[in-house]
Amino acid sequence: MATTAAAFASPAALSPLTSEVSTTLSVGAGVAYEVFADAVEVPRWLPLIQTAKVLTRTPDNRPHRVAFTRKLERGSLGYTLEYAYDPKTLTVAWTTPASSSVVLAGEARFIPLSGRACMMLYRLVMELPVVDDLIESELDKHPASLVVSEFREHLRRLC
Repeated sequence: MATTAAAFASPAALSPLTSEVSTTLSVGAGVAYEVFADAVEVPRWLPLIQTAKVLTRTPDNRPHRVAFTRKLERGSLGYTLEYAYDPKTLTVAWTTPASSSVVLAGEARFIPLSGRACMMLYRLVMELPVVDDLIESELDKHPASLVVSEFREHLRRLC
């Protein structure tokens, strides 16, 4: 983990934060799944993420371990996510390694509604070793809403 000019969190701030959200997307479930599964593109559509670097790939060439750098108000935070893909249920899941001081886990599932629309179900669990003013104040402790909103806008620009 890399932190830069960030205050360390108090023990009370280290309880996991869970947020969930669902939304309708105006693209097919398969398209949404494939776009979301491209972890290297996350910095392109999620402004909080500065960089993403694929460390390892799955046998079918999808990103498996990805190193991210996340913007904080007074610095940055580095962490690695391990991805799992289920093309049958159109689900992308991720988690930090057990040894990580950053805890991030979640999943995005895309449920077909028609050939040109789907429901996105998104769940995020996070526990950061630093104080994150953005999540506390601007996002009202609901970071999943930001992720889904930014992803929906990214799809609108692409499709």
